[in-house]
Amino acid sequence: MTESEVSETISKVARRLAPKFTFGPYDVEDIFQEAFIIGIEGLDKYDEARPLSNFMFTHISNRLKNFKRDNYYRLDIGAAHNIQTRKKNINEALDINSIHSICTADTTTNDAHITEILAIIDEKLPAEYRRDYLKLKANSPMPKSRKALILKILKEILE
Repeated sequence: MTESEVSETISKVARRLAPKFTFGPYDVEDIFQEAFIIGIEGLDKYDEARPLSNFMFTHISNRLKNFKRDNYYRLDIGAAHNIQTRKKNINEALDINSIHSICTADTTTNDAHITEILAIIDEKLPAEYRRDYLKLKANSPMPKSRKALILKILKEILE
């Protein structure tokens, strides 16, 4: 296929899929542009034994699902709302639920209070919970029941 035929096929598939994946601040044209870029990036994975349009439909559709999942949030509910509330209220008291979001590996702070809390946790945390604590501290995904258990243990340590 020529370059223009490939571009036309990708454009056709992207135009067809874009309306299905619009959300939040992204309109059809934004999603179309994202889909077109995804299609271009996917060319290196293309097997010429398959029809290009079939491959592009599957590839672009799957990547747009990931894009929507990774970028979709509402500021009025859920975790994003809690983050916005904490940003607005800087004088909010530090509670056990906010420690893991404040003390991540990529955040540095000179606050002696947080350093003291982390030192107490490191000293008193049982070894069998250290791996889960580090996951919680890095904000990595973990089962809700396990997260609740670790937060309960941390609360007991800090009390």
